[in-house]
Amino acid sequence: MAFPLRHASPSRSPIRKRQLAVVPGRRRAARFAIGLTVLISVVMMGAVYLHTRIAERQLEIDQFERSVRQAQEDFDVLRSERAELRSLPRLSAAALELGMYPAAEGEFLPVDPMVLAVTIARTGEMPFHNEIIPGSNARLEPLDQFRLVKAVSAEAP
Repeated sequence: MAFPLRHASPSRSPIRKRQLAVVPGRRRAARFAIGLTVLISVVMMGAVYLHTRIAERQLEIDQFERSVRQAQEDFDVLRSERAELRSLPRLSAAALELGMYPAAEGEFLPVDPMVLAVTIARTGEMPFHNEIIPGSNARLEPLDQFRLVKAVSAEAP
């Protein structure tokens, strides 16, 4: 049995036209998303730049610390060499090579306290500032040394 073919006929219901309208909320959301993305990108680039600058500064600080350590080591070596050069046995041997001989007796020359006081007052330092003489007041400040000298010489400061 054959079925008769039916032709599709357009529906009889009226076609409604839908009107399209721009929804303003979606544009705002898109602008906000783009702005937020740009802001986050700028902040991240700033963080990368800041981190890079900090790393560069740390490298400079490390280099300065290495140079300070090297200078301290050089200073220690030079101080050791200086101590060796100033040692009494070496000075005695060098003096003997030059034809010098030890004195039979030693004599200390007195230093006028006023001359010492004036020297300290003018220069602001002890004449023997590299050496600490046992029993001396070399660790005192220059004005305190001046007062001591004046007290010893019985003069008013």
